[in-house]
Amino acid sequence: MISLNNELANHQYPPLFDYWSSGQFGYSWQLFYPPLTSLLFLIAKAVTFNSPDTILQMKMVFFIIVLIAFGACFYAAKREHNSNAAGYLCAIILLTSGYFLTNIFVRFALGECLAMALMPLFIRGCSSLVGDGRDRWLIPFATLGILLSNIPSTIVAALFFFLFMAANLKAMLNQHTLLFFLRSALIVISLSAFYWSPLLYHIRHSDIFATSGKLLQYEDLLKFSSSLIETLFSLPSTYGVSNPGMFLSIGVVQLVLSLFYLKYGHSSQGRKMVIIALVFIVATTHFVPWNLIPNSVPVLKLMQFPWRLLSCAVAIVALFTSGMLARKLTQSPTLVLSLALLCIATMYLPIKQRFDHPLVPLNLNEMYDDYLNNSNVRPENFSHLDKNDFSFFTNPQASITDTRFVDGYPEMTIQSNGEQVVTLPFIRYSGYYLIVDGKKTLPVLLASGLVGVRLSGGEHRVNLAYRTRIVLIPALISVLSLGVILVFFSRRRRNKLYGHQPNGKLDDPFI
Repeated sequence: MISLNNELANHQYPPLFDYWSSGQFGYSWQLFYPPLTSLLFLIAKAVTFNSPDTILQMKMVFFIIVLIAFGACFYAAKREHNSNAAGYLCAIILLTSGYFLTNIFVRFALGECLAMALMPLFIRGCSSLVGDGRDRWLIPFATLGILLSNIPSTIVAALFFFLFMAANLKAMLNQHTLLFFLRSALIVISLSAFYWSPLLYHIRHSDIFATSGKLLQYEDLLKFSSSLIETLFSLPSTYGVSNPGMFLSIGVVQLVLSLFYLKYGHSSQGRKMVIIALVFIVATTHFVPWNLIPNSVPVLKLMQFPWRLLSCAVAIVALFTSGMLARKLTQSPTLVLSLALLCIATMYLPIKQRFDHPLVPLNLNEMYDDYLNNSNVRPENFSHLDKNDFSFFTNPQASITDTRFVDGYPEMTIQSNGEQVVTLPFIRYSGYYLIVDGKKTLPVLLASGLVGVRLSGGEHRVNLAYRTRIVLIPALISVLSLGVILVFFSRRRRNKLYGHQPNGKLDDPFI
């Protein structure tokens, strides 16, 4: 958020890199981090009237996520069970779960919290796929939202969908459904091109540390697993190497409701879903030997932490047990309302954890290594970057005498004593180019992972810039794809309303 505020204040469009704020030096959050959170930052800026208080903006972002989660739960459960009461109960069950609250109050996991807020829509779409068919359009669009919120949560959703398909294989193997999958995949790929295309470009060409040095092994997933007792009774985590104090559980009430659903749930499809949720819950504990999976198996370990499976498990439990409770409401309203109040009461523990262990003061000088290049992260380089010690990298024979921003990118006046390679105080990404005294030139690649420029003696004006076509061309693809999809949907809807189907039938408007 701080990075985005700086970029917009310096009129950088599109906002990609933050320059010269403490500890950043051209560090790109917006380019690599899933972009829906940046959209929420912009909304928070508007709602808070561009308040300079970053903490207030961030609180507003989490409040917006809670509203999104409530809306997603209400819509999904109402459509699943044809009941407003189920919608409200679904929202209560998910919003009060220990894991959802952990992402807000303990772990401060913004992207994962947003992805979890969208998960009920994804589960409803899957249920509709083998049920009434009304909301299967939610599958591609909820998947898109999850992907643009948190990549590891996309792995969780994919793992669920694989198990869901295995449980409903006969219903899936038909031309109509396979055509739906193909079109859904095209929608997700085309609409998200503005994000994944620049990301893959920089993974390939910019030597990003997060995609090489920070990749976990399956042995690490086992280390991050949770204790069975902590999971069952929703106790603060002390087991393994996860952050202490996290509530790695869907909640005691939620877990009991899921077990009751296996016996009293009216839907066989719902019971299949809840069984998958229970499998996910067990998989977050040390009972599952993640270390036995060969590290050659790709993709799955991008989930990073097994307890991320809880984001899907909570959504499943909330969506289906809410229907069971809604039907019970007319018979035993006191019981149902008591369970709802008990869920709300359990919110106290995760919130109390934040009051007992408050966040450390915001450190604007901290250098995060995720999206640095591998040369930056070498100990001999990173220790100096972390201390803002650019004197270690610079040549005293080339002083930067003046700096300013031009269209959001830095311009420097440099006095060079003789011909030499001058180190510029910016982290190197492959999309950079330089304009030296009005002439475009490529930067010199330095072992420090910073940007270098070869200058002759004398005074020079050096501008740093980024080849925005790396971002703008994929963005154009996404915008055009959105236009095509909107036209497609509007024409299908119009044909459905007026009965102008080519085959004389009122087919599913999504297909």
